[in-house]
Amino acid sequence: MKKIRTIALFIALVLLMTGCAEASLTADNTVTETTQISSEDLYSDRDFETDYDESDAVLISLTSDSVTITEEGTYIVQGTLEDGSIIIDAGDEDKVQLILDGCSISSASSAAIYVKNADKVFITTAQGSVNTLTNVTGFEADEESNIDGVIFSKSDLTLNGEGILIISSCDHGIVGKDDLVITSGEYEIDSTGDALQANDLIAISDGTFTINSGDDAIRCDADLVIDGGTIDILSSKEGLEGNTITINGGDITLEASDDGINASSESGDTMMSDSSCQIYITGGTVSITTYGDGIDSNGDLTITGGYITVSGPENSGNGSLDYAGTGTITGGTIIAAGISGMEMNMTEATQGSILVSTGNQSAGTEITVTDASGNEIINFTPSTSYSCVLISSPELQVGQTYTISSGSSSQDVTLGDYIYGQSMGLGGFGGGFGGPGGQMPDGQMPDMSDFDGQMPSDFNGERPELPGSDGQTPPDLPEGFDGQTPPEPPSGR
Repeated sequence: MKKIRTIALFIALVLLMTGCAEASLTADNTVTETTQISSEDLYSDRDFETDYDESDAVLISLTSDSVTITEEGTYIVQGTLEDGSIIIDAGDEDKVQLILDGCSISSASSAAIYVKNADKVFITTAQGSVNTLTNVTGFEADEESNIDGVIFSKSDLTLNGEGILIISSCDHGIVGKDDLVITSGEYEIDSTGDALQANDLIAISDGTFTINSGDDAIRCDADLVIDGGTIDILSSKEGLEGNTITINGGDITLEASDDGINASSESGDTMMSDSSCQIYITGGTVSITTYGDGIDSNGDLTITGGYITVSGPENSGNGSLDYAGTGTITGGTIIAAGISGMEMNMTEATQGSILVSTGNQSAGTEITVTDASGNEIINFTPSTSYSCVLISSPELQVGQTYTISSGSSSQDVTLGDYIYGQSMGLGGFGGGFGGPGGQMPDGQMPDMSDFDGQMPSDFNGERPELPGSDGQTPPDLPEGFDGQTPPEPPSGR
């Protein structure tokens, strides 16, 4: 019997490890160090300059013809261009500043502003001005580039100002083939493709953004960094996408039909962890409504600060959190409500991180967390339906008991360690396995003190077949069985 019990325990362990790769308990919750981009290296002093000397600037009064700028300098743009472009084709060392001061530019087949060549271009909206850039019919490639944005730049590009820039595009809004930096200004972007797109870097230190995009709202093939600003993404396929995504500040609200925040590589999504893909959230306020994954990293997810809420997804094929590497939280608050099936808890933490089932709850059902004295420490109302919630906050301390309420149901959770409740995704424990949230009973693994980790010497790798068993109920043992020698199998077997 001991041999049979050992084999059965081994099989249970194998099934647990192979089917629940993301569901193992963290032994010591050790927090690994990660490296992220320093914002100090991203901005130059001139990126923040919005003042200009009119006496040293060239005035461009738009009429019916396209304008080409070939020399370094400051250019004030006013008037209306119904079908044409401002083209910048300057020297490799030239810096060009465009001051948009009440201008309207539309192009039927190209970019409204096309930067062919320069060292760097600054587009500044004048104080109190409203400026409109449009392409609603289509883009045609020239002999050098596949132009696909209303602002299309092959050089480093900075946007700033104290006015308003309105962009409407049948493809992308603003495209930078090098770096795209935004330090101030107000932007309204409506695009069927990406609203903001760059190859090497997107860095946003401030500004106000209202975005409707048919594809990604803000996408960078390399590094996306948000240090501040107010970003309201009303519609998108994916809200924020980059190889690495760093959120240090700002007020971000987004709705996505796919992933809310997605760190992926140019090679695309894979089943294996990609260490080049990283999401860092150190501060700011992030509110996500999603129908795919809420926060999705093909590598690691690291949260050290900020206030993050996720509503969704409403299907069991995605999760509020989805990471392929390590999920670490050492500060900040996250409340993520979604449907059980692919939900994930953190793997490393220095504060309480709780994942529990809530039962099926409709959109608009409030979630509260109170401490043992009845003090409310968390309050969130998801905008989507949900059946489980992940909560992590510096106020959740080991050894304390908390009451999690949603709708008419509530449950008490005592934190025996920083992480309570195991992942439900990728083979994780489904709802109803053990305690709340599909965790093991009392949040503990079963007692395996008698198991030495070794297979029986005669185990052949196949699941043992118990005589006379129907696979559900153990067979009756023969009368007089001494518990040592296995009974003879029934005849015909």
